[in-house]
Amino acid sequence: MIQVIHRAMDILEFVAKDRNKEFVLGEISKSLGLNKGTCANIIKTLVNREYLEQSGKKQGYKLGPRAYYLTGNFSNKKELLMVSKVPMKELNKRFNESCILVILKDNMRVTLHKELSTQELQVVTSGEEKNVYLTATGRMILASMNPRDRDSFIQKYGLPNEMWPEVNNRDELLFELEKIREKQLSIHFDSTHVVGVGAPIFKNNEVVASLGIYLPEVRFTYQVQEQIFSEISKTANRISEEIAEILTP
Repeated sequence: MIQVIHRAMDILEFVAKDRNKEFVLGEISKSLGLNKGTCANIIKTLVNREYLEQSGKKQGYKLGPRAYYLTGNFSNKKELLMVSKVPMKELNKRFNESCILVILKDNMRVTLHKELSTQELQVVTSGEEKNVYLTATGRMILASMNPRDRDSFIQKYGLPNEMWPEVNNRDELLFELEKIREKQLSIHFDSTHVVGVGAPIFKNNEVVASLGIYLPEVRFTYQVQEQIFSEISKTANRISEEIAEILTP
């Protein structure tokens, strides 16, 4: 029994070496000198307990949300993930486009959970952490901060420079963030023809996360835009309301 625990910890420590990489079963078992069947059974348990997660069938493994909860690396509470999964699955099913739940860690947008598209043409992301300025969800969180926290962020991490070509100085940055805050929606077109849309999630009137949808630009038609804007806002509001209900005595 103790040996199984050691093996489970070895697997977690191995996967934790690179949070941006998804490790396949064969790589894990070979690197740790474990029987492939034994390794698969332990990984299955870790996935069921959410200490590991798999982005899709026959895909690799990475650290799951409960692994981060143990180390306190995320600023959000357990209820955020708990109330988000079902609404995210429904949003994903509505458009069959990839959905993500992200939080802020320093100046990086960190993916806490995602529901992937099954369409033939889909976006493949290279990592879970990206600079806040480079994503719709990151910009959404920054725009929704209270002015004091936002000013502290800009002072500490600076201006976006080439990460946000439309912004050349502090005043232009604040102007763009204010437009996002008023709309409660952020849209970002990147150089690889991927479109990201973000909406804020609040807890006690403080932004704690952002809900996002990302898809190839070719599918982001005018009709689809309006539907996505409406549904992502409804879903983000639903998650915020459910968090508030949990916190209400």
